[in-house]
Amino acid sequence: MTGRMGAGARGFSGARAGLRAVAAAHLALAATSLAAAPCGPVEPIAVSQVLTGTPAPAQCDERAMGWITNDEYTIWRCGLRAADGASGDEGESADDALIVMRGDVQVHQQPDFPSLWGDAGLVVLRVDLTGDGVGETVIAAHNTSGQGMGIEHWTLTVLGPDGSVLASEEEIADWGPAAFVPRAPQDGKRPAGCALLLTEWRDVEEADGTPTKHLVGWRAALGSDAAPQGDFVTRRYDRKFERERIRDIERTNGPERDPARWLKRQIAAALAAEMKP
Repeated sequence: MTGRMGAGARGFSGARAGLRAVAAAHLALAATSLAAAPCGPVEPIAVSQVLTGTPAPAQCDERAMGWITNDEYTIWRCGLRAADGASGDEGESADDALIVMRGDVQVHQQPDFPSLWGDAGLVVLRVDLTGDGVGETVIAAHNTSGQGMGIEHWTLTVLGPDGSVLASEEEIADWGPAAFVPRAPQDGKRPAGCALLLTEWRDVEEADGTPTKHLVGWRAALGSDAAPQGDFVTRRYDRKFERERIRDIERTNGPERDPARWLKRQIAAALAAEMKP
């Protein structure tokens, strides 16, 4: 599964000096915002850089950066070495990747645009997304910061308790760690667990022909919610919304945003409407 927006300017992993304090404050802020998530619990998982000298996966070049979670995963962001016999200088990097290790076993690899935000560009959460009472792991990797509106783009990957990849969504716009909503009703009842709220900015033509921009959100297709459900909520980007978003950006020292709060009224209305007989 992939997202549906074009990426902004590409980042790289080298610009990370001085961002560790930002990352620590970033985690504390995430814990605060998660308390207001409309479903849960959503647990932030602490990450810290691997010890100096820790070997990176063999396919990584010398620019590799690694983080270890406080449970079981090590996450690497790196340039990939060119394959033997490939054109170019020896050791030349060929694209970037995010690699997830569980012990010595690689469980996932995906294309990556390493974030200029360094530590603050990686968020790991634990949340029940399937309603079985067992938390899945959500790895959110910030990729790029767009020009103009300054839209932040993320890649979200969901791992099951066994480390299997349950979902992957690219180029999700203005994501934040509180971007979860209750799952869609099943047989007229609200199931346990959360759904991952995905968002994009979309150009919309109003009934009178006026071109406008909307923030559109939908639930990630996952598990028993795998059937496509279409758009869940939308909000027009008017002057009030613009001021609200700019104010939030100015208060945030990092790439995270808060789409669940921006769409709070729309989410409440949508949740009420889908429970009506």
